[in-house]
Amino acid sequence: MEGEKQKYLLTIDIVKGIAIWMVILVHSRQTFLNLAPWLRIFDIGQMGCQMFFVVSGLTSMMSYERLQSCGKFYRKRIEAIIPGWWAAIFLIYILNSISLAVSGNIIRFGANRKPLSILCNLLLLHGLLPFCNNNVYGGAWFIGTLAVFYVAAPAVYKLYTKLIQKDPFLIKCIPWIAQIIACTIVVGAYFITKNPSITLNKYGFAYYNFISQSGCFLLGAVLYFELKNGEIIKKDLWLRKILCIVCLYMLFHMFFTKWAYYSVLVSFAMGLFTYNLLLCMIAAEIRSRKIFEGSLICNVLGKYGKHSYYIYLMHFYFVWSIPLMIQGIFGMMDIRVNDNVIYFVWIIPAFILSYYTALLFEKVLKRVQKFLGSFFKNTDYKC
Repeated sequence: MEGEKQKYLLTIDIVKGIAIWMVILVHSRQTFLNLAPWLRIFDIGQMGCQMFFVVSGLTSMMSYERLQSCGKFYRKRIEAIIPGWWAAIFLIYILNSISLAVSGNIIRFGANRKPLSILCNLLLLHGLLPFCNNNVYGGAWFIGTLAVFYVAAPAVYKLYTKLIQKDPFLIKCIPWIAQIIACTIVVGAYFITKNPSITLNKYGFAYYNFISQSGCFLLGAVLYFELKNGEIIKKDLWLRKILCIVCLYMLFHMFFTKWAYYSVLVSFAMGLFTYNLLLCMIAAEIRSRKIFEGSLICNVLGKYGKHSYYIYLMHFYFVWSIPLMIQGIFGMMDIRVNDNVIYFVWIIPAFILSYYTALLFEKVLKRVQKFLGSFFKNTDYKC
């Protein structure tokens, strides 16, 4: 398995690159009021987070398989998440403090500055708590939900290992069972509260919480065990390619219709698409790595995917804060510029600056990661 893993690391980075591009695109249009209607197509970028969840399910199983220790696994996750996350929260708090002192306004995100909310975010508990879930830092809901999945990863690995010994088909049922549970909870909450703005909301806790997103993570775990057992190489993938296309059609149809408010279903549709996409791409890369290495777009996506976590943390400044500043400057100068012009002039620099700022941010924080690594070096409890 370890040898095979090296063969498809590029696929994982490419899919993560697609996901972070989608996230940047959906956020890039949220500060403009008068963009061309066809640019709503970029709203599908909201589903980039579900792509990350599927990939995380796959890579978490890989990591735990290699380490075989809860302590080592959690240490690795802490080293990967905490330095960047704490630094990002500290940075937005300082910048918002300066902005409030100068202009009386925040710089577009980080509105919740209450000590308890910040503490819960620092401890990665906000994935469980609606009051501080997505308001201390931009896109924080994703990191909080991902933290819950990482905590559960060793248990998922052990459960799947036991089930696959009885019948491999059983592990493929788990994501669907999780999805049925999530739908049942959302429907039940709707009938109890009679409040669709809470339960049928693609921008609220009903969408952000780990139960609603668990199917995506579990699909990634299923993919890992399929890889481990060599099922991908043995099978003809024409059916998977058809399923990939069908899932993509379902996703677009649901996302841009009234079904978008049933966010639990839309998320799982994206999970199914990503699962089949990964499966087909990994099979192709295992057969011939050159299939992606020779492509410029694949190499660029791979680079973005490799640093996607830090790009996620940094891109908000370039797609939210700076466009608002540009529009504010034009307003003060009484210069009228079409939103579409500003958008298309700025979008490419936003992508580039998000990438290189993330590289610098990541490089600076490597020393902190080394410190955390030495701090937790003796952590090796069994679970």
